[in-house]
Formats: sequence, structure tokens, C-alpha cells
Amino acid sequence: MRDRTPESALKALQEGNKRFVSNESAHPRSSYEHTIMAKELDQNFHAIATVVACSDSRVPVERIFDVGIMDTFVVRAAGNVIGIDQTGSVEYGVGVVETPLLVILGHTKCGAVQATIDKLAGDKAELTPSIHAILARIKPAVVNVLNRETELKGQSVLDASVEQNIWQGLHDLFMQSQLIRDKYTNGDVKIAGGVYDLHTGDVRWLDEKNISDVFAGVLFELKNNVK
Repeated sequence: MRDRTPESALKALQEGNKRFVSNESAHPRSSYEHTIMAKELDQNFHAIATVVACSDSRVPVERIFDVGIMDTFVVRAAGNVIGIDQTGSVEYGVGVVETPLLVILGHTKCGAVQATIDKLAGDKAELTPSIHAILARIKPAVVNVLNRETELKGQSVLDASVEQNIWQGLHDLFMQSQLIRDKYTNGDVKIAGGVYDLHTGDVRWLDEKNISDVFAGVLFELKNNVK
């Protein structure tokens, strides 16, 4: 059984990303032998992190963190949004698989975030109702950035919105899941936010204080029935 403390899990991902960036990936636990083992072993004793990431093909989660079979429980959706289905998957990863770490991973040049920015700017592109639903989840993050940082333009708006969208996703997760709120309150899961840079391969880890701030805001909304 692996060391599955929150600290060791985060350290494993950070060290794996350093190997990836340095072109020294070890590709651990990726052999056919481990595929056979996966048939017999319970992932509860192996998975160290639940990772929410974008569906973008340029964001290969297991490669980015240089992890292998049964190391990560990955939930993917365009724009790394967290709707009710993604919330259920995260609850499974944290509550059933019992991963000690939850990571919400955004990335630079996110097309879903850019599409949301474009839509707010008046873009008339025809989108399906399902895609509109994705952009609707990202919209509060972009509006927050536009209202708070009025001096930003172009690429800077996208970069700030990508980061804010991570916190928006965490907000939505906390709002939708009593289980995740309880796990976080009890210290059963550590939460981390990161931005994957498509150009460098590096994951920039965000200030943990934002997590407690988001949680406090959600508790206020729930207590006061804020819509």
C-alpha cells in the first residue's frame, strides 16, 4: 500500500511534473503487468489524487504528472467545469476511492474560457445548447475578472479568467456537494488548484488561501440562501 497522505500525494504530482518538464519522465506503473494487476487490486489502496481537468487533448493528465495505472482518478470536462455529473465523479474519487488529494487543473489557452470571453464580447457564433451550458458555468469567472480588473486586455484577460475559473469550479463543487464540504472541513482531503502551461509543460500551483476564501464564501451563500 502506497503512502497516501495529502502531503505525499501533492509532492508526488509536483515531482512528476518536474520530471515531465525536464524530459526525464519515468513512466511509472505503466507496463502491461500493471494492467493485469489492476484487474485484481482495489484502486482505493493506490490512487493518490482525484484530478478535475479540461477535456483538451493537449492536457494529458497522466503524462503531465508522470503517473501510471491506478495513480489518479481523473474527471474531465471542457473548461474543467464542475456540473452535477462532474460533482458525482469527484464525490466518488474522494468519498469512495478515498484519494487524499483533490486537484482542479486549468490550462493556458483554454478554448472554452476563450469562447466565453468572446460570447460576452458579442460573438455571434452558433453554439449548441450543451456547449452554451458549459460556457454558462465559466461565465461568472470571466465576469468577475472583467469587473475586478478593468485594465486587462486580450491575453491577460484570458490568463486571469483561466485562473478564476478554477476557483469558480471549486465554488460550484462546494455548493453542490455536502460530502466534499465535510471532507474538506474534517481535513480528510487536501485541495489544490493549478494551471498547466501548454508552452512549457509546467504546472503552476495557486495560492492555497484562495481555497479557504472560496469555502468561506460558499458557507455564507448557503447560510443566507444567496442565489
